[in-house]
Amino acid sequence: MNTEANPIDKTIYDKLSNFCAYQERCVSDVKEKMRKLKVEKQDYDGYIEKLKDSNFLNEERFVKYYVSAHAKKKWGKTKMKSALGAKRIDSSLIKTYLDDMDEGDYDEQIKTIAEKQWNTIKAKTPRDKKTKMLRFLLSKGYEMSKALSAIKDFK
Repeated sequence: MNTEANPIDKTIYDKLSNFCAYQERCVSDVKEKMRKLKVEKQDYDGYIEKLKDSNFLNEERFVKYYVSAHAKKKWGKTKMKSALGAKRIDSSLIKTYLDDMDEGDYDEQIKTIAEKQWNTIKAKTPRDKKTKMLRFLLSKGYEMSKALSAIKDFK
């Protein structure tokens, strides 16, 4: 099949390259932008390949940035994995960068969040308070085992 049948529009390409240059993007972000720019679906691959060739688009770099940025926002691995999965990122790439996170820092982060939140939780019984804390940590995306470990010594 002749790929030259649908040449790349320079104006659209410039908009997409600026979009990618502003901050790290993934393929699904670029596809959404192309949809908003009313690019024909059959032309998506051509733009994506050119953005990759020009190094404006790099999924590995995106995942590395995403994990780093969201760890600073105190997101747990479960929440990051889910969000990256929703962006259709390859699961092996997600696993690689989540596994690269420093476990000691990650465990310390959970404990710090739990200690800070503990005094703000109102409950009638210590059990209810621990249950609310557990729900809070799970909502932040932390794994059940890590959350339980972080709150086990609270009274």
